[in-house]
Amino acid sequence: MSGKGKQPRVKGNLKPTSSSRAADLVGDDTAAINAFKANPALAFAQLSQGAGRRTGSPGTQTPDSQSGASTPQQSVLDQIDGQLAGQLKRLGKHDANTKMRALGELRAYVAEHSWETGLEGMLLAWPALLRRHMFDTDRRVRMGVAQVHADLVGKAGRRLVGQLRQLAGPWLAGYFDPSRDVARCARQAFEAAFAEAKRAEAIAFCAPDLLAFATDNIVEQTAESLSDPRVSDAEEMRSKHEHVVGASLGVLGLVVDEVAPERLLAHRPAFDAVLQSKQALALAGSPAGYVRRSFYRLVRAVMLRCPQLAENSYGAVGQALLKHCFSDADVGAHGDMWDAVLLTTKSYPQVWLPGAAPGKKGSPPIARVFEFIRHRCRLAPTISYPSILALLANLPDAVLDDP
Repeated sequence: MSGKGKQPRVKGNLKPTSSSRAADLVGDDTAAINAFKANPALAFAQLSQGAGRRTGSPGTQTPDSQSGASTPQQSVLDQIDGQLAGQLKRLGKHDANTKMRALGELRAYVAEHSWETGLEGMLLAWPALLRRHMFDTDRRVRMGVAQVHADLVGKAGRRLVGQLRQLAGPWLAGYFDPSRDVARCARQAFEAAFAEAKRAEAIAFCAPDLLAFATDNIVEQTAESLSDPRVSDAEEMRSKHEHVVGASLGVLGLVVDEVAPERLLAHRPAFDAVLQSKQALALAGSPAGYVRRSFYRLVRAVMLRCPQLAENSYGAVGQALLKHCFSDADVGAHGDMWDAVLLTTKSYPQVWLPGAAPGKKGSPPIARVFEFIRHRCRLAPTISYPSILALLANLPDAVLDDP
């Protein structure tokens, strides 16, 4: 028999979850758990920054900080009822089937509730969860997360702006998911949330956070830091790291494609931090074709839309590109590869000069082209022969005249 004054909990009630239940939502995030114990009103603000890492660059103001509302109202936290707390907790389990059941329940929760009866609180918790699960190694889980996200932002409407910059990184990374279905779902959610005329402006608004998100993933994270070695084998860790890195390169390319060149130049230091890093340059020779294609596409976007972005890094980028690209045996990547090579040559032909970008054992880059031809263009003559003619027409005279 229940104690005096206690009411049985029923499905769908809106009774606030306890601090211990709410703390469960952050898993092993000790800092966020301590926040719950000290002050529940701070908890979801910390949770929304995601697994102990911020998605914004240092010193970047979020829409909340600009408005002076750095912590959610207690009335908002009261919307996190026991039903939602349990579903979010199950989403943090390692078993894919458990996650799928939780995602199905979350979709039903979003459909059954309004902004006032629970979704406002859910949106506060969602950025960290999206970042954590949008790169799950199970395609079904990623698809389920993308569907819940699409439903939630559809219900949020214009009220999404308060969390947009925290959501933008993993959301737009979904554009480049290896699964076409997941990528389509992420793109359709963004297109539904923003009219065509507003999409570029939304990306420009989120640019500092997108750059910080991608830089952190490419430069700072490793296969070990992105996965839990206790529950993931080496293959899963490697696959997830390749997915995160490839999608993050795609996010950088999307920023270049959508933001006006004059506004992009304000972010040149952020691009330099990536394009001059050893971690990013090594991706030109990644064993994963998905990652190499992402690298080629980023270089193509920069050289086509705003080559001035590479003013400080073109030498390092050109060296990495020319060192690896002509040994790429993935015929499906050759179109992107040649776009990157030709546009780099057009913008910065000096990368071909002897000594500017030495290849293996100090051989000049042009020697790699001749080796590529001797190998029958890696069995991609239809793409490569016209590209080689265009390349020869744009090389500096000193390259071909050098004995």
